[in-house]
Amino acid sequence: MSTAHKPPAPARKIPKTPTPAHRRALLAALADDKGRVPQSTDTRVLDAISLARWVTAVTNTGRAAAGARWAGYDGPVFQALNSRGRRALLTNAGNTALRGSGPDGRLPEDTSRPTVKALHRDGLVEFRDADGIARPNDGDDGVRGPLHAAYVTELGRRLITGFPQSHRSA
Repeated sequence: MSTAHKPPAPARKIPKTPTPAHRRALLAALADDKGRVPQSTDTRVLDAISLARWVTAVTNTGRAAAGARWAGYDGPVFQALNSRGRRALLTNAGNTALRGSGPDGRLPEDTSRPTVKALHRDGLVEFRDADGIARPNDGDDGVRGPLHAAYVTELGRRLITGFPQSHRSA
């Protein structure tokens, strides 16, 4: 019988910014009416976003699971996007652009193209033509520049307002 000890498992590293897989899970939670991370999310992704405290464990009524368990709750628990998770989805430039949008939802004219493209990739803005019709891109043909303006989508509005919920992170 060997008396050799196993080396300790390496400490899990807390992510500072979301990876593409983390972003997909967080954006899916943002799109969910109750803010829940999909049950089908990979356990490694769930572990990482929990470790980063971008989600909060909640009951099926949206109550914080820690307090509910203390009070005797033994039902299902879900991971829900919290304010820290919403902040992790945006760069400073993206946050400034979304929060600086006009009353009609149009992004400020001086928003950089890389910022607009990143927000569009995540579904947080959409492009509209002069008639207000949604377009798949900004209409730039490489000669004239963008023809369509960027407007905040419902998903983008949820991100900056805290809807559908506003669980606070510690």
